[in-house]
Amino acid sequence: MHDTGKRRRFEVLARPELDALFRTARRMTGDAGLAQDLVQDTCLKAYRAFSPDDEPRQVRPWLFRILINGVIDHARHRGREALVTRNAELISAFQVDLELHSRPDRALASRETGRAIEAALAALPIDLRAVAILVLVEEASYADTATALAITDDLVRSRLSRARDLLRQRLVEHDDRVAPQAVQHLNRGLE
Repeated sequence: MHDTGKRRRFEVLARPELDALFRTARRMTGDAGLAQDLVQDTCLKAYRAFSPDDEPRQVRPWLFRILINGVIDHARHRGREALVTRNAELISAFQVDLELHSRPDRALASRETGRAIEAALAALPIDLRAVAILVLVEEASYADTATALAITDDLVRSRLSRARDLLRQRLVEHDDRVAPQAVQHLNRGLE
């Protein structure tokens, strides 16, 4: 297959994953611009390695593996502080939709809950954050998460359990009005 056919096939496989890759990179780094760069790098690396004659069996975990490796490489070069954002504006960009938008007071609580969850996710160590984001936010299976992170299913379960504990702990330490809602919302996604 010539280069045009390769490009078209790659686009068909990769395009549906771009939003999820960006969301994950954004949550992992706390920086939208850096997330865009990491997704672009992921696509370039994946395209270079892609062969239509030998396509990966599972494209999504393959792309996430490349992305997560890129995030980890970036973190090693910039240090942990580059990944833990304290900027409330960036965190508030993500709002958890609790289907409460019909009442302004509940919509405000929803935004506060979303900020609390995003802050708790951002504070997790990178290995736990990667598992939590893939499983809880992107709803990847344990098997796909294990493939994406090049770890075992058992290690996914172990890291997810530790991430859940730390998330709950951080949310309980948060504002008393927000913490119960955030923990309740996370418990739905965590169980």
